[in-house]
Amino acid sequence: MEALRKNAAKYGLFLGLAMVVATTLIYAIDLSLFTASWYGIVNLLIIVGFGVVSSVQNKKAQGGFISFKETFTSFFITIAIGFFIATLFSILLFNIIDPEAKRIISENVVKFTVEMMEKFGAKPGDINNVIKEMEKSDSFGVAGQLKGFAFNLVIYSIIGLITALIVRRERPQSF
Repeated sequence: MEALRKNAAKYGLFLGLAMVVATTLIYAIDLSLFTASWYGIVNLLIIVGFGVVSSVQNKKAQGGFISFKETFTSFFITIAIGFFIATLFSILLFNIIDPEAKRIISENVVKFTVEMMEKFGAKPGDINNVIKEMEKSDSFGVAGQLKGFAFNLVIYSIIGLITALIVRRERPQSF
């Protein structure tokens, strides 16, 4: 189990680094890209990809066999470490280095949300209520980032459970 944890931690560090690089590139290129749908989809695929690769590599290291628990543990450690690093970087970037970027991205999120609600035929009163709630919250503040970290762990844990069902391969029982 110790080798599994070390391997998962290694992939978690790589994931965290990849997320920091992606955040830095998007920050440097154009802040509006943070609200682009494709960015969220690519991010999801990269994160799940690292979790799956971590699990599969641990399976290979154990001779092609890995339990459900070990698969999930590998996936979870990778994701938790990656998100922890990315969250710390985002807190630093948007609260210390460039708080103005936080304001710009928050405005872009409101605009994106309004556009989506209008496309789906939401009533103007409902849109205004959502805008008021969004303006009250600080998604990029320290508390908002930590809530996002916890939320992501829950969502990606569910994905990790599904991954564990697919990747696991129990050792045959000998009688």
